[in-house]
Amino acid sequence: MTISNALQFMYGALGGAIQGKTNLQKKMYFLGIVLGEDFGFEPHYYGPYSARVAAANRELKALGFLSESKASVGNVGASGFEIARHDFQLTTDGMAVLEEKKKRMKTDWERVREAVKRIERAGELNYMELSIAAKSYFLLNHQGKPAGADEIAALAKKFGWTITEQEVAKAVQFLSDLELATMTA
Repeated sequence: MTISNALQFMYGALGGAIQGKTNLQKKMYFLGIVLGEDFGFEPHYYGPYSARVAAANRELKALGFLSESKASVGNVGASGFEIARHDFQLTTDGMAVLEEKKKRMKTDWERVREAVKRIERAGELNYMELSIAAKSYFLLNHQGKPAGADEIAALAKKFGWTITEQEVAKAVQFLSDLELATMTA
C-alpha cells in the first residue's frame, strides 16, 4: 500500500480531518505499525517522524485533495513566536477521490479503517501523549526487550528526548491496550 493511499484512507477513517502535524505523524506511525507497513519513520525531536508521510501530505494538498488551515493555540514558545497548529481536512475533491478509492481498493480501505478503529479503542491521547507513546514504542522496539518506565525514560535521553516515568507509564498503558507492549515491574 502506498503512503499516499494509506494517508488518504486514514483521513477518511478519522472523519476527513486531522488536527496538527504532530498528531498526523504519530497516527500514521501507529497505523504503519498496526498494518505492518514501513512508512519511513526515523527518530526526530517530537518522536518518530517520516519525511515520506510529510511529502505525501503535501502532495495531497498540492493536488487539491486536502486543505490546510493554521489555528493559533494562543501560546508563545521559547523562541518568542506564537505557537500555531496546522489542521488538515479532505476537500470535496479529496472526498470524491477517497470514495472512488474505497470502492476500487476495498481490501486496503478495510485494513486501514480497522487499524484506525483499533488505535482509537486503545485510548484518546492528545498529540503530546501520542508523541510520548510513539517515542516509548520506538525505544522499546529499538532496545528489543521489555523495559520498565525508568529504563525507557533513561533511554530516551540518548535520542535527546525528555520524558518522565509517569508519562511513559501512561504511554505504555496505551501501547498495551493497542496490544503492542506490556509494562515490566
